[in-house]
Amino acid sequence: MKNFLKKEHIKNSHKLLSWSLLGGAIYFYLITIAHIFGFKIPILFIYYNVPSYIYQDLIIAFLSFGFGMFLFAGYSSVKRNQILIVKYIIVAGFGAVLGLININVFTDFSSFENEFSLTIKVSHFWGETIFIVGYVVWILILYLSAINSNTNKKKEDDKSISKILSNEQKEYMKFR
Repeated sequence: MKNFLKKEHIKNSHKLLSWSLLGGAIYFYLITIAHIFGFKIPILFIYYNVPSYIYQDLIIAFLSFGFGMFLFAGYSSVKRNQILIVKYIIVAGFGAVLGLININVFTDFSSFENEFSLTIKVSHFWGETIFIVGYVVWILILYLSAINSNTNKKKEDDKSISKILSNEQKEYMKFR
């Protein structure tokens, strides 16, 4: 129990990445709640004005919860200075973006307009897709920054070790 309550130190270069992943997790948990209860809030329902069945909303809710947990796992890993999982989050994010682009390009939304007497503006869907693209690119930039930071830290550590070994060798040579 003591280790669970222990405050963990996050490297400065990773803090923004960590908080961004947590923010993404919270966003997907909000999507889950919106879909479970049918709150058609535009930023939480990408296709908010397209009619849907309850089972479709529940499927989206469960998948959103899973992606939220994936992001939370990334947040938790980054807190432990482990960033490997972030690479998979980025790949999954770009996969989701490609899926949204596919829907936006190839879905005949005019059939919904005719069938349900609605006016659907696909530009709204593109706006929300761009929001998701922006988030994934942001995570990618922070991930690359974290990799660069880790690489520089490793080089500094290697130099320190070399310096220590060099000094030890000099001390050893004094006694020969």
